[in-house]
Amino acid sequence: MQSFLEIGQIFMTTFALSMFMPIFWIVLFLVFMQYRRLVATEEKLFGRSINNVGAQMLFSLALGAAGGFIASTVLIFMGLSLEQIGLYFIWPVALLLLLVNPRYLCFSYAGGIVAAAVLLGRYLLIPLFPGLEQHFIIESLLRIHIPALLVLIGLLHLIEALLIYFGGHRGSSPIYLKKNDGKVVGAFTLQRFWPLPLVALLVTIVAQAEISGVNMPGWWPILEPTLQPGEGMSLQYMIIPVAAGLGYADMALSSTPRERTAFSARWLAVYSVILLVVAVGSEYLSWLVLPGVLFAPLGHELLIILGKKEEASRPPRFSMPEQGVPLMMVLPGTPAAEAGLLGDDLILRVNGEEVSDNRELLEKIEESYFMVLLEGTREGQPFSKVLKKNAAPRANEQESFRARLDARSSPMLHRSAALGLITVPAPDSPVYMEVRKPDPLGWFRRLKEKLTKKGKAGKSAW
Repeated sequence: MQSFLEIGQIFMTTFALSMFMPIFWIVLFLVFMQYRRLVATEEKLFGRSINNVGAQMLFSLALGAAGGFIASTVLIFMGLSLEQIGLYFIWPVALLLLLVNPRYLCFSYAGGIVAAAVLLGRYLLIPLFPGLEQHFIIESLLRIHIPALLVLIGLLHLIEALLIYFGGHRGSSPIYLKKNDGKVVGAFTLQRFWPLPLVALLVTIVAQAEISGVNMPGWWPILEPTLQPGEGMSLQYMIIPVAAGLGYADMALSSTPRERTAFSARWLAVYSVILLVVAVGSEYLSWLVLPGVLFAPLGHELLIILGKKEEASRPPRFSMPEQGVPLMMVLPGTPAAEAGLLGDDLILRVNGEEVSDNRELLEKIEESYFMVLLEGTREGQPFSKVLKKNAAPRANEQESFRARLDARSSPMLHRSAALGLITVPAPDSPVYMEVRKPDPLGWFRRLKEKLTKKGKAGKSAW
């Protein structure tokens, strides 16, 4: 019992220290940059931020710390060391993949690449060039225990499934999306990132006379390390702080953000459990190693492809109906929220006059006085609310508000968001976003173009 208390004390101290590691602050900075980019898109589209970066960071940090604690407990329980899981190789690969596309900041892809490199090194590179195994980097790479690496990937994605379920829908951002048929519909982008403070094991070979610390039970570790001590030597484990990061990117087009995240979390958990079973099984059945290495990245990618296909196969949830104007979201602390309006409300009339699209809705609101009567339906039941405007339109305006809306649609969205109304867009809305196919070499191509332009400018100056 005393041994477990000592291990628990060391574990808690090291876990607290992991939040002050430089690598953890790098992860925090990457998370901050991703949230700041999302808020910049909101400001460009709606003229104001919808989600607060600070609040998102704190919520992500809290959930990430809880997930990291669970993951660390399992890693220590199974006895997985850094040499086994290859974390020092996974991180650089993950950061390189981030430059290709933010959604590739995922250990399933980076871990799959590292595991494939281990297999290629063992069965192709070393037989052809035996001297390479003496190199420090190659030696460290070949020391990676693939079943342990696959356990890490499966464990982190199981944690990610829990984080998505409990917090993936928070901070969803509304957008106007142009579909392949040319019609503009509403959707929600779902992008969450979690920094994970972790506690991991570092194993070294020492003389048996030099062993110190807490004695572990005989059944531990569950997955044996690849290091094999010689005669008179033994393995000694040290608990050290490390860090990792998890990310989630999706889009709710035919479902609500909560429905979408619940769907994603459920299937990600299924993927994780399958990978964990294959990983543990490959410790005893070596032929399962290759299927596990392939399933880690390809299974994850298939999960994303099938999820997007399933979402796109159904009619859009946020499209303009034949009558009225649906609300995608009502922003807190705005006149619309104070009036008691809610997301999914259907506005049918403004001051008794029917409205057919978001431009007409805002036109009639702007042409009204300080108090505006909004009538509609909520879950099939009629309602009426009084909206108190912040300001009335100027009386000396020469052009109509409709003309100004048609000429400049972005200010229309800005004014609508200022009132707290994020409406479903008109099918012919001139303001929208498009989903483009990922360009893996886009970052390098843009960098090349910048360098080329600078080179030409330098020659001209000369």
